[in-house]
Amino acid sequence: MHVLYQKSPREEGHSRRVSKICFAIGEQMGLEHEQKIELAKVGLLHDLGKISIPSDILNKAQPLLPWEWKEIHAHPVNGHRFLSAVVGMAEIAEATLAHHERMDGSGYPYGLRGGQIPLMARIVAVADAYDAMVSARPYRQAYSHEQAMQELMRGAGKQFDARVVEAFCGLLCKGIA
Repeated sequence: MHVLYQKSPREEGHSRRVSKICFAIGEQMGLEHEQKIELAKVGLLHDLGKISIPSDILNKAQPLLPWEWKEIHAHPVNGHRFLSAVVGMAEIAEATLAHHERMDGSGYPYGLRGGQIPLMARIVAVADAYDAMVSARPYRQAYSHEQAMQELMRGAGKQFDARVVEAFCGLLCKGIA
């Protein structure tokens, strides 16, 4: 991971925050402790495949060109390939592969839908999207918390698992996330 963080220091903070949010969502959903630990690992490793993306694309302030989007869209497959080579990381590799899939089947890399998407990936998708929205990026300003929540709620059932969005909202009511 250090290689990715050197390439894009923003990714380190993002991955740590996603990991923390994933663990908290798992807690809110009543998952077993081992599952929450696995979720925290997926949160840390979900963008590992970005190691293979050139820094000038990762940190680009202008809109990405079609071939650059193709590079970005390859990161779940690359992360899966890296993690699959490590003994004991199969479940984390699968969640990493599917974290950009969408409930309605319009995600990537394979267009999985609903229950075809591993639960860990559905949790990471919400945590990842929230943190990405509330964090400034080279190409846009950060969303407010309220704007990000509106986007999550608008995407519930289409992009995101509605149960995961509901659990995340429950965390916010408790002041955890």
